[in-house]
Amino acid sequence: MNLLVVLLDDASVSDLRSAVEEHGDGTPSVYVVAPMRVGPLHWLATDESEAREQASVRALEAEWMLGAEAVGGEAGEADPILAIEDALSRFAADEILLVGEAPDAGFAAALASFGLPVAWSAGSAAAVRGRVRTAVRGITSGRNAATPFVAFVGANLALLALGLLITLLVGLIVWLAGAW
Repeated sequence: MNLLVVLLDDASVSDLRSAVEEHGDGTPSVYVVAPMRVGPLHWLATDESEAREQASVRALEAEWMLGAEAVGGEAGEADPILAIEDALSRFAADEILLVGEAPDAGFAAALASFGLPVAWSAGSAAAVRGRVRTAVRGITSGRNAATPFVAFVGANLALLALGLLITLLVGLIVWLAGAW
């Protein structure tokens, strides 16, 4: 059995062993993908190098923990669906095992497009996350329809703040020049 294991954001590598034993029949061949954890600031700056390195470390730790069962692993894209798609192009999986909580509501529907059985690790579905964090995660992953709007408004607010700062600076200079 070929098992594709996806380490989602809140998953720890220690949860991995029990999840593979629970969902793998016998001794499965396991390929691990660890999607990058890209924060909003790094996402806006398109600076993903540190996040890719951290994901690579998580994937290597998972491979080491699984030992002989692991046939490979990789750091995946920040969007778990793209990470899974890329991993499936290199590894013919019979089942997808998700260790961690789903990033948003549309995640389960997107997984159905792969046509493979999907299993969740025990306890990962019970993890609770704040609504704001889930909304930010959906926007930063690019799967939320509000992403372009948020980027547009954010850029305009940043320009407005910069304009106000320049105006205050010029006003201060004029006030100081008038005091001389």
